[in-house]
Amino acid sequence: MISEAESITHQHLLSVLNTELTKLDLADTVRVLDIGCGDGHLIKYLTANIGVLNPAMKFEIYGFDVDDHGVQSEGYFAQTIVLLEENFPNIPWQERLRVISADEPWPYPDGFFDIVLSNQVLEHVADHHMFFAETHRTLCDNGIAVHLFPSKHCVYEVHLHLPWVHRISNHDLLETYIRFLSRLGLGKYKRHNKKSPLSVEKFAQRHADYIFFFTNYLTCSELCKLGKTHHLPTTFRYTKEFYSAKLRAILGLKPTYIFNKNRSVLADSLSAFFLRYVSAVTLVQHKTQRYTEQD
Repeated sequence: MISEAESITHQHLLSVLNTELTKLDLADTVRVLDIGCGDGHLIKYLTANIGVLNPAMKFEIYGFDVDDHGVQSEGYFAQTIVLLEENFPNIPWQERLRVISADEPWPYPDGFFDIVLSNQVLEHVADHHMFFAETHRTLCDNGIAVHLFPSKHCVYEVHLHLPWVHRISNHDLLETYIRFLSRLGLGKYKRHNKKSPLSVEKFAQRHADYIFFFTNYLTCSELCKLGKTHHLPTTFRYTKEFYSAKLRAILGLKPTYIFNKNRSVLADSLSAFFLRYVSAVTLVQHKTQRYTEQD
């Protein structure tokens, strides 16, 4: 039985992986990497459920996060390990989970993983070229990468819930804009102020810094170019299924853990084009190259 997900994002990623696994010719043991694993709850959910959906396969799930990003609380990763050890005591989490610096290579051999994934991480990556280069290096041939995240196209920035703040590069203008909208009652200021009283001026200063220093949004076109540069064919299929999952949850319907494989490329492309303005897109990349000189 599949356990209930804490987040629609977790459920969606499980469904994408389950759908893609049925199309891939992988070894009996499938290695999965959660990039930016944070509190470990996505790893916990995948560990509990991916084997239930694929009982003939053995899964090894790994994860890493960075310790110099500046937004995580001190000691958070020790709590991540404790959480996973309490739920799955027979898995060597001390070996599976790592903390690294943001600018150092990922601590895994070439071609080690069948699947790499991330949840709400790509909008925080400082060096996307390094990110996709390491994705290509650590993926095995025919491996896949799946990333769920908001693109630069989205109207409302997902962390502040304010329109277009992530598109303003002038810091003075950004701070003024956040302060103005917060005084109008928009965004997270009122809720934040109830938990931790702070003047609107201080709120605007700190969150302008957050947007400026800790987010790095890309357009879908930029993401496709990065995929091409690093030899990772890129698509945004399954984007519409994320919103379908949200709708099913609102209506009280059971989740879907496998998607239609006979897909319309046109429908996928059009839905991703419009839904990228709402919130998250689903980026799927395959490490494959099927052309030969004989062709």
